[in-house]
Amino acid sequence: MSKSIKRKDRKKATIGHFDYDDFFEKLHVRIKKLRKEKGYSSYESFAYDIEISRSSMAKFDAGSFDDIRLRTLLKIIDGLEMTPAEFFCKGFESLKFIANPKQ
Repeated sequence: MSKSIKRKDRKKATIGHFDYDDFFEKLHVRIKKLRKEKGYSSYESFAYDIEISRSSMAKFDAGSFDDIRLRTLLKIIDGLEMTPAEFFCKGFESLKFIANPKQ
C-alpha cells in the first residue's frame, strides 16, 4: 500500500485588486497619445514600423481590446523610444483599486 502524504494548505494569491477594464482604458489612451506625440498620425504606419499587425494596433488604438501580449506591449513601448518605466510613470496614477478583492 502506498502512504498518503498530507500536504500543507497553502495560501493562494488573491487577484482582483484593481479594475482591469480601467487599466486597459488607461493603456489605450497612453499608447494613442504617445503615438501621436511621436509624429505618427496613423496607427497603421506605426504598426508597420514596429512590425505588429495593423488589426492589433487598430484595437489598441481604439481601446477595443481586453488582452495584450507582453511582447507586443514591449514592441509598442520600444517603438515610442521609451523604457517601460517611462511609459508607465504617467497616466496610471488614478488606477481604480478594488477595496475588497475576491477571495
